[in-house]
Amino acid sequence: LFFVNFTRAWFLFNLSSGINAEWPLRPGENKWAHAGAGALAGMSEHCVMYPFDFVKTRMMSIYTPPEVRYRSMMGTFRSIRSQEGLLKFFRGIGVVFAGSGPAHALYFTTYEYNKSLLGSDNPVGHLLAGVSASLVHDMTMTPIDAVKQRMQKYKSQYRNLRHCAGEMLRTEGIGSFYRSFGAQIAMNAPQQAIHFMLYEQLKRRLNPSNEYSPGIHFCCGAIAGGAAAWFTTPFDVCKTLLNTQPTVDEKGRQVIRGIRNASRTIYEREGLAGFMRGSIPRSIYVMPSTGICWAVYEGFKSVLVKW
Repeated sequence: LFFVNFTRAWFLFNLSSGINAEWPLRPGENKWAHAGAGALAGMSEHCVMYPFDFVKTRMMSIYTPPEVRYRSMMGTFRSIRSQEGLLKFFRGIGVVFAGSGPAHALYFTTYEYNKSLLGSDNPVGHLLAGVSASLVHDMTMTPIDAVKQRMQKYKSQYRNLRHCAGEMLRTEGIGSFYRSFGAQIAMNAPQQAIHFMLYEQLKRRLNPSNEYSPGIHFCCGAIAGGAAAWFTTPFDVCKTLLNTQPTVDEKGRQVIRGIRNASRTIYEREGLAGFMRGSIPRSIYVMPSTGICWAVYEGFKSVLVKW
């Protein structure tokens, strides 16, 4: 799985950033530093914060029995810990560890390349570079998220990651890995546009010298990521529904397909409030995640660009 995603990331990186083209680098900068720093940042972010992602998925899923409906973040933590054990919070982490490295290498390299073309001090350039980074990142991470969320759902029938991916392919076809791709793009394109633009503006104000400062990078990333995540929660709820739904529902109807049908289902079952299910754990998860990601990325980049 790691090899497949690394190959996909490598292909998309060459396609999107024109690796043989001239990159407008700063003196002494190594263009591969962005890929290396991005891979390390992505693995750090996803693995450290994985238990919160697990809780977020459980709270956003609408296909759970009434007796285990999760009402609050702390209540969800306590329920999972007491009924399923502490190790349950890490179920599915292997596929994230394997996929997040290549995906974030692609993500940050695409962003840095397009930012350099559009202008490093241009807020609109930051926005557009963020959207482009999101598009190529999601082509790699969408199947990873599909497997991960199947493993995270309540009473998942899959024994391990290999069994989950194999059963999805055998019973639902290759399309099941990209069922939530539309919702993923609808969520991440505006989220990353807001995230990158806000991060760059905060960094310019708080760190005008652009020297590496882990505290400033963490705070800027946390604020930018948390704000962007809160505004795009409804799309994440739709994505979670598309990834975790059973093959047929309790009435024997076929699975929901597409963000429009997912939105209609959520509204019919939960009302407007259903679109903000899990918004608090999502923000709590994303804020330190993006803070860690930027602090690690900027740190490794400051070292690797000189190699």
